[in-house]
Amino acid sequence: MDLVPENLGGAVVFNLNSSCGSSKTVCGNCGEFAVAIHNWLMNTEVRYVLLDLQDEKEICPAFLEEVMQLSKRMRIPFLFAGVMEKPRKILEAYDFMRRWPIFITPEEAVSYLEEKHPGTTKVSLDGLEFGIAIATSRARNGVTPEADGADAEAVE
Repeated sequence: MDLVPENLGGAVVFNLNSSCGSSKTVCGNCGEFAVAIHNWLMNTEVRYVLLDLQDEKEICPAFLEEVMQLSKRMRIPFLFAGVMEKPRKILEAYDFMRRWPIFITPEEAVSYLEEKHPGTTKVSLDGLEFGIAIATSRARNGVTPEADGADAEAVE
């Protein structure tokens, strides 16, 4: 899975590419993307998250759960666009839409942000790299020793 920030008329949209499609609540490193989003936000002036799930039918529940937890901790707007039925059910199960609406397109979400939170999208985007997936940190417990025990390699 990759999260790729894009510039949509001066607003940042994270496009979800190649979701793992897992239906498990515990999944490889998908939960680490919430940490990546947090770290990315801390190094920018952006104070909202707009995730475009790009009409993927299967979105990793671990990813969605971690993003919802991040939204509770950060207390900034967290919006989703391009949400299909299964991801919507996960968001509904956690009562996420009581706090934030979901949108069909990222453009609708940007309009909502500009209307309900004026100035939120009007921040400097200087130095941000668009079109390049944000990095995730590997899990510390995901290390397997080589056969001779001399080297270790991280696994996903």
